Amino acid sequence: MKQILMGARIRGTAVAGIVLVCALGAAGCADSPLTAPAAPSPENVAPTSAKAPALDARNVVLQWNAIARQLVIEKNTDPPMASRFYALLSVAQYEAAMAAWPSESKGTDGSRHDAVAAAISAASAAVLSYAYPDRAGWLAATAALPANEHSARIGREAAERVLARARTDGADRLWAGTVPSGTGMWYSMATPPRPPLRPLWGEVRPWLMQSGDQFRPGPPPAFGSPQFDAAVAEVRAISDHRTPEQLRIALFWADGAGTFTPPGHWNAIAADLVARHHLDERRAALTFALLNTAVMDAGIACWDAKYHYWLIRPPEVDPAITTPVGLPNFPSYISGHATFSGAASQVLGSLFPAERDRVRSMAEEAAMSRLYGGIHYRFDNDMGLSVGRKIGAIAIERERRSIGHLHFLE
Repeated sequence: MKQILMGARIRGTAVAGIVLVCALGAAGCADSPLTAPAAPSPENVAPTSAKAPALDARNVVLQWNAIARQLVIEKNTDPPMASRFYALLSVAQYEAAMAAWPSESKGTDGSRHDAVAAAISAASAAVLSYAYPDRAGWLAATAALPANEHSARIGREAAERVLARARTDGADRLWAGTVPSGTGMWYSMATPPRPPLRPLWGEVRPWLMQSGDQFRPGPPPAFGSPQFDAAVAEVRAISDHRTPEQLRIALFWADGAGTFTPPGHWNAIAADLVARHHLDERRAALTFALLNTAVMDAGIACWDAKYHYWLIRPPEVDPAITTPVGLPNFPSYISGHATFSGAASQVLGSLFPAERDRVRSMAEEAAMSRLYGGIHYRFDNDMGLSVGRKIGAIAIERERRSIGHLHFLE
């Protein structure tokens, strides 16, 4: 039954190449830079009119994930919160797909497909309306296109189960603390100084981990130690002699404010793989649910480390270091890009074995892009990849142990 329902291991012919949805000009970051980002290109911005877009009847999972990425761009959603919205969306899609399939089990293949598509669309519209309430009318009109009220009700019920969890996950907590001071501690270089981004995110309820500190790494090299000074010197050397290729990589993976963020970058990579392998809605929903819950947990683990150690950024140590991707307004250790990418590549490499080496290399490049951009030490990146991969491995192991229906809402 499990193989029939979801095809848990997605195997087959090798993918000839991965066509990334984001172009160089739309690249941005796990870190919100202090510098103003370039305006997003029109094709990457969700429509602001009331007219609903035409859904792709072949796979509405892909369509709704694309809409989510567009909304993240339009609303300038920060990376941690974007990762949460992607995860809520994909879990609701998966729950809706699994609930709708048995309801039409005696029908034709077409009726089963329509039932699943309608449930997924209704669930997606409900979750994204929670995330972006000012777009609720537009989203409802979009979901109404594949008309099937029985299945739509199933989708809304699935979304409500997911949103009940979201309302108590702690993501809306407000920080009333102060930035610690001292040698080697991070401080805001904004003028005037700004509060750091989401200091309490490490305490948000995770999907896969037991708690945000489950994989908290050991401390970074001590400020002023030979190891720390060598790490700063490496960043400075790259800054002084940055090659065109290093700059290209830094900009391509920047994923800063006004883009679909690093979680969205990996969401787009997954969408390409799903489309190339012609996965149906149920297998596509499982793929995105595994990916996006792992990526959200990666952000929680990363933010836990950032605000446990409050490590100073390289340009704050050496002001001569240049930052072509902008300087993030939160601590350095560990790298968000690296942690997001480690988790995502671990999941996608397991689900698409023919692409394992490719996506792992992409994750390593994404991590190195932050060193090339002058905003992270190498040890930030190495530890971020390690933590992210551990979280991705949890997602895959949990899926392997499931019997027919993976439980995200336990």
